Amino acid sequence: QNNIEKATFVKVYLISQGRLPLVNLNDVIDTVAGYDQKEDILWMLLHSFYHTRIVSHENTGVLKRMDWLLDLMGRIRSLAYKSTPLQNVDVKERIDFFLWLFAASVVAWADHGAPLLLGLSANWSLWKHQMILSELSEDHIGKHPTDKAAVQETLTLLPSSISLLLAKEPWKEQTPKFIDWLINMMESPKEALSESSTDLLKVTLLALRSLTEFKKKAVWTRAYGW
Repeated sequence: QNNIEKATFVKVYLISQGRLPLVNLNDVIDTVAGYDQKEDILWMLLHSFYHTRIVSHENTGVLKRMDWLLDLMGRIRSLAYKSTPLQNVDVKERIDFFLWLFAASVVAWADHGAPLLLGLSANWSLWKHQMILSELSEDHIGKHPTDKAAVQETLTLLPSSISLLLAKEPWKEQTPKFIDWLINMMESPKEALSESSTDLLKVTLLALRSLTEFKKKAVWTRAYGW
């Protein structure tokens, strides 16, 4: 377990600093997706999402982050509609995990207020010191109760954060894709979504109801299931 967490930390740190392309996050995600004790790793991922935003590097630029998030949305939709076959995998659990990743990236990239509220730091140095010199103890990365609370709070912040994200360029141009994706997910087979994921998608979609794109009849009638 400790080795998995250390390897994950090194990889997400390098990605967050732009030393590895953002697409390498997919390898990390695929590796930890089947890992039972994800809480500590979720905190690392949340932190790395934030750092990809505040670090100035061509590998972490806004267009690279936007492409990565749109690709993640496509992967989630494929899972929900079983376009991506999975062996011996609980689809609901996997989609729960991927939707958390979606929420974490939106919250980390929408503004600076939410990350600060979650206790995210702009400094990796303390973590690097801990990883090099010691084993991961209870008060280290992702193991503190406040860290675990932040991981859960990320989902609560998603509706407000997605509104902030889609209010600014270049994200604003992608609003139709986000709304269409949310509706597609709501329309996906019932066996694909847990109750918590269904509720999350619903409140996130409704958070966008004041946008011009949502007010189109063809959109809001689908959104409300009419």
